[in-house]
Amino acid sequence: MKNTAKNNIRTLLLASVACVGLTNGPMLSAQEILPVPARPRTGLSAAAAPASVDPGSLGSLALVNEGARLLAAGETGEAEAILGRAVVENPESPEAMYNFGLALGFNSKFAEAINAQLKAIELKAQFPEAYLALGNMYLALDENEQALSAFEQAHALAHNEHVRRSALFNKGTVLSKLGRFLEAEMALSECLAVDPTDTAPAFALANLHMRQGNYEMALGWLDSVSSDYQLETSFLRCRLQLKLKDREAASKAFGEAGKALKESKNLDQEHRVELTRALEEMAKELSELK
Repeated sequence: MKNTAKNNIRTLLLASVACVGLTNGPMLSAQEILPVPARPRTGLSAAAAPASVDPGSLGSLALVNEGARLLAAGETGEAEAILGRAVVENPESPEAMYNFGLALGFNSKFAEAINAQLKAIELKAQFPEAYLALGNMYLALDENEQALSAFEQAHALAHNEHVRRSALFNKGTVLSKLGRFLEAEMALSECLAVDPTDTAPAFALANLHMRQGNYEMALGWLDSVSSDYQLETSFLRCRLQLKLKDREAASKAFGEAGKALKESKNLDQEHRVELTRALEEMAKELSELK
């Protein structure tokens, strides 16, 4: 959840702070939705695929599990090829179709990924992971109503905490995009209640209240966000203090944002450029405050 949430809240941050035309869809990574290994039919057994294996020597069940392993390792191109073979060899396997859909989605083939997840659900109606993945694909294409429906199904069918929290977080994200702020707040609050130690929903709630002009309330939510999101919170705090025209507090937050950006080691170049631009814009606003 934390990897997923960090990607999602970084997208929220860039949309709200950088003030540029960025996509609000999910930034997909192999950690975002968990691959599901295939299970042998009753009475059969299958050994787990080894770490290094010749795909040509694998049966369909082992192909699914090897593909799931590759997805978990972030090897999405190789995973797509292996899982493509798996669905050809065993087109009735919902796990094969689901994992193939994940690989397609991680490789930005969203329309094909949607078809794969719909097929997985057709093969296995009680498949919350597939609904969660389907929702993310629709969200990536800005098909928000379809995404919402999928996330609601994922939440209703959730059989573990990861799926439940992810469905609630993403439901809150899409409700916010649809301007249904009260419902978004309820979903994000429920997500936070499931695991109060993961404060990504608190950041999303701060962003939600900022969009509504509730700046003081947004600051209150930021105070409960953990240090895991120091970069994101420092930028949003500066933006909020600028909105409140509190020069002293905004100046302090601006310094913290600049320091956090400088010390951030794992930020990709695209986001660094956008946040640097946002910092320059905030510096201009700060200079105009009396």
